Amino acid sequence: MMDNREQTATLIQVATLYYVENKSQQEIADHLGVSRSLIALYLKRAREQNIVRIQIVNPSNQCEDLALEIQDKGKLRSVHVIPNPSAEELLLRSLGGAAARFLEGRVQDGDLVGLGWGRTIMETVNLLAPSRPHNIEVVPLMGESSFTGSYTQMNQIILQMARAFGGQPHFLLAPLIVGRKTLRDALLADETAKPVADRWQRLNVACIGIGALGAAVGQVVYLGETNVKQYLAAGAVGDIVARHFTLSGKQIRMPQDDCILGITLEQLAAAKTVVAVAGGAAKTQAVIGALRTSMITDLILDQELARSVLAEMG
Repeated sequence: MMDNREQTATLIQVATLYYVENKSQQEIADHLGVSRSLIALYLKRAREQNIVRIQIVNPSNQCEDLALEIQDKGKLRSVHVIPNPSAEELLLRSLGGAAARFLEGRVQDGDLVGLGWGRTIMETVNLLAPSRPHNIEVVPLMGESSFTGSYTQMNQIILQMARAFGGQPHFLLAPLIVGRKTLRDALLADETAKPVADRWQRLNVACIGIGALGAAVGQVVYLGETNVKQYLAAGAVGDIVARHFTLSGKQIRMPQDDCILGITLEQLAAAKTVVAVAGGAAKTQAVIGALRTSMITDLILDQELARSVLAEMG
């Protein structure tokens, strides 16, 4: 008959073989030369004596805790943290789905909705499925970029969202950036762009991505490599609708900013709701800088990025 120390040692041995080394109960029984039913009894006793403690971790609870902490530190209206999917290629779809559900719950009849450009925004629009039509207007917040290897299809995204909600699209038939400020001003004053530019002043909802500079895998450089290098040299960590900012949230102003056909950060800040969507830990500094601009009201991000943001914010 085993004394207490021998019994405890046996329970630890059995528990280690089962829970750590992933041996089956039958394999452990064969190894120790006892019956399988005795191994089951040992495992039961190991739990009863707190040698083994089983903890069930609900990723949703962890995400909620992260969201509340970021919401508090960032002084945001709401934060939604999604668990990271098992496959990296599913991240954009997961984020897009969360953003689509947010918009379906937030957008109301009569709203004027503006969209930035980005891969996650495209996924968001693809996954929209509102329960009923809404009498809304949808506008692009920036012109089309040709630096991406193909056009950004900004107007296609606008059309798709308007159709999803049964609303009215407004198109910006102009490039994102031109060579001179005078040309930019002339284009924005033209009847093909003015109806959109005028609506930037009175947005109800804006849905935007947060771009990182030179860090995020697959990041689309829609202002061109030359311009991006200049922003990096000036201390930029990220951009919102092609407007760049530092880690402290200060906007960086360069001569080429006056050549961009897009909403300004001052106009964006006047919107009632500015929901930003971002994914991947490589965007940590970009998200922190974006939060410090004080323009974002709601944030959607993945669990890995949320942890990284909190660790760096301190």
